[in-house]
Amino acid sequence: MKKSFWAAVLAGCALAPGLFGAEIIVSHLELASRGAMEDGDFGIRTSAEADISLQGGYKYGIILGLGAEIPNLQKALSYGRLELPYASTGSTNPTTAEYDGLVDEVNERFNNQATLSIRSVAATVRELFGGPLEASFFIGHYDKLGSGEDFQELFGSLPVTTDLRGFLYYPEGLGGDLSLRFNGAFHSILGTGAALKAIFLEKVIPSLYIYHDLSFRNETTGAYLPGHYSADFRLLVNSAAAKFEIFTGTTYVTGDDPVVRGGILAFFDAGSLALLMQAGVPYWEVGDDFDIDNWYFLLEPRFQLWRIGSALTFFYHPVYYMNRLILDKDGDVERGKADVNFKIFYGDINRSSFEGGVEATLGLTLHNGEDISLWLSPFVQVAGAGLLWNFKLRFNALYFKEGGDFAEGFIGIRTAY
Repeated sequence: MKKSFWAAVLAGCALAPGLFGAEIIVSHLELASRGAMEDGDFGIRTSAEADISLQGGYKYGIILGLGAEIPNLQKALSYGRLELPYASTGSTNPTTAEYDGLVDEVNERFNNQATLSIRSVAATVRELFGGPLEASFFIGHYDKLGSGEDFQELFGSLPVTTDLRGFLYYPEGLGGDLSLRFNGAFHSILGTGAALKAIFLEKVIPSLYIYHDLSFRNETTGAYLPGHYSADFRLLVNSAAAKFEIFTGTTYVTGDDPVVRGGILAFFDAGSLALLMQAGVPYWEVGDDFDIDNWYFLLEPRFQLWRIGSALTFFYHPVYYMNRLILDKDGDVERGKADVNFKIFYGDINRSSFEGGVEATLGLTLHNGEDISLWLSPFVQVAGAGLLWNFKLRFNALYFKEGGDFAEGFIGIRTAY
């Protein structure tokens, strides 16, 4: 803890001259509230995410990234005061049950604190040696691989990413972990290292990342595990009719077998027809059994005629995501999970300020046909003042057969630039 504190202090001191007078950019802000029945009562849970960047200069760019990930904002606000009632048992010699209850209370409080922390520090030199090269040294969260998000940022294209991601589709998280959800990417770079990018003809961007990976964690304590050294290569190819993002990478684990990963995102646009495909393996430890459950596969054909559009998404879940094994509610590996989502809508939020429609989301386990869910969801999206507003209701079509919640309501707000 002391080392992390002093590392942050030294990084801040080193960056202070470059950040003096820096521009503050809210690169990502998202609030999503879900209203549903909880233990017989109607409750609201709000998830919040924020990325705030302090940037200075262009050719010699310095970025200090601050961020917060709050899975339950209501609990975070209720735990806002500093004092903690350690003597809440009312006894100087608490029983085992009283002690366990106090431990649960402390854990609940600790896991729901709202804090703004340093997410990344990066120093970038552009036009290296007078050519189309860009070199960066980074600490913390850096690029996402295989999501397609960078086409909008680097080439100014319309978004190509799938909507089947995030809080609105995975409000319970993955494996009961509210901090982990499918976010549309295969792999996120988190660690300390260097990146080298080249821009050729403003159409092709190869990137190389070499870093000490900090995404591997102790499952019990959550502490980052040392001895994980990674390298990834990514290639972005952009054109009006087709876009490709291809990556491959490996992590050398001290005293263990290496981990390999790789994948491709392809997007084809033919005017009224478009197709998004993501296929790859986010994680495979060499020597382990390899089967279909190692694959991340998403196929999404889209159709748009005038103001009427539709999209059909098939998504097969991998058993490993973001270097973590996904477990179900019983503690078993979550194998054979897939989602099928069909959406029909009026308008286009990427080209106008309104989109509304209805969608059906089928969740199923392909291996045994159990754990089937079907949600019917009318939705509205409105864009304005740099924000995208999402309003959505979900109705459980299998309520009388499977039980669970009959209806849920969502309100989502995120940055739209």
